[in-house]
Amino acid sequence: MVEYAAGLTLFMLILMGVVDFGRAIWIRNTMAHAAREAARYGAAATRTSTEIRDYAIDRATGIGLTSSNVSVTRGTCGNVDAPVVVTITYSFSPITPLISSTWGGAAIAMGTSSSMYVEQGVPPCGA
Repeated sequence: MVEYAAGLTLFMLILMGVVDFGRAIWIRNTMAHAAREAARYGAAATRTSTEIRDYAIDRATGIGLTSSNVSVTRGTCGNVDAPVVVTITYSFSPITPLISSTWGGAAIAMGTSSSMYVEQGVPPCGA
């Protein structure tokens, strides 16, 4: 019975570690998707930084991003040296207390960024 209890404890620790690691990967992929989609959305010259930020937040379903997690650098229309850049940051906290205490209970900073050139020749760029 003692061996079973020790084995079950270790098994549950590993299982919850896999669950938390899977959550971290899912959140990272969702952030990358939202940044890419927002950068594509911002490639149109008519989009404002606020519209691009809100678009990124809408695309990051299930994470709970706020406007403080998303920063947008609005690109210059037709200039390949100045693309629109969408950067998303997030603090990941494991749901398992034992896993969280393994690295001191501190949240893990995650971030991603995506850029896209702003289209040339469409209003207001061409105007």
